[in-house]
Amino acid sequence: MELGRISAIFRYPVKSMAGELLDVARLSWHGIEGDRRLAFRRLTDKSGFPWLTASKLPQLLLYKPFGRDSNAKR
Repeated sequence: MELGRISAIFRYPVKSMAGELLDVARLSWHGIEGDRRLAFRRLTDKSGFPWLTASKLPQLLLYKPFGRDSNAKR
């Protein structure tokens, strides 16, 4: 019985920034390696959720992070 197929794998290294298409991905207890490991936050925000999100700052989606060890397609 087939449950589904994976046609593409994306990783989002920085919360609410553009993702990157991966050739391969390592999956661990915490999900895809490097996925959403970084985020921007407001230092003055004392709420329980100080992170900047695309719903608060849509311009974040215009930026695409990358790293030297990335195996993403550019």
